[in-house]
Amino acid sequence: MSTSPRSTLRFADTHRGRALGLLVAAAMSLAAPAGAQEEGRDRGFYLGLRFAASGLGVDDDGASGFFVKDDGGGVQLFTGYSFNPVFSLQLELGVAGHETSVQAIDAAFGSVALLAHYRFAPGRDFRPYIKGGLGGYGLVLTDNQAEVRIEGGGVPIGGGFDFFFSRHFSLGVDFTYNIITYNKVTVDLGEFTAGFDIDEDGAQSSLGLALAYYF
Repeated sequence: MSTSPRSTLRFADTHRGRALGLLVAAAMSLAAPAGAQEEGRDRGFYLGLRFAASGLGVDDDGASGFFVKDDGGGVQLFTGYSFNPVFSLQLELGVAGHETSVQAIDAAFGSVALLAHYRFAPGRDFRPYIKGGLGGYGLVLTDNQAEVRIEGGGVPIGGGFDFFFSRHFSLGVDFTYNIITYNKVTVDLGEFTAGFDIDEDGAQSSLGLALAYYF
């Protein structure tokens, strides 16, 4: 039984179609793990470190004998959990150093905050976000004889963006504005400690560059 050139061509085309179908299926199967890679950044725990500039907004005109200088810098450690591609909860711990008008006195601003993050553009490498939450704050002034702690609570709000350059790592820019109500002052002179209540409004802002690892 002979085979015509036309039937041979149809036979070859059929096998080419099947081969093409197999190649497409293989490519889709290889692409599937790439989608699974989103799990690392869209769901689960993450940990990061941020280097930030700090602003207290308390610069004095020099009329008084002492003031804390506005500009400073420090680090913030943060960890969080992403529940889905757009929502996560994040815990942040930060400390920043500030100079004062008296060389012998050092100032440090510390913070701890729990924030909710809402991320835009799910599935993309560039992810803007907004955030807000609750925080506790303290400004500590020290010299070689005494320590003064000014403490309070407040509301941090802000936003930024993360750029995911791999499954597990992102680099981002973050801005946070902390609205603070200071309610307690503690003076520690070593052998003597005294505390009293206050009601003073304050603020602190930070702008930082962060590197995060997603498990």
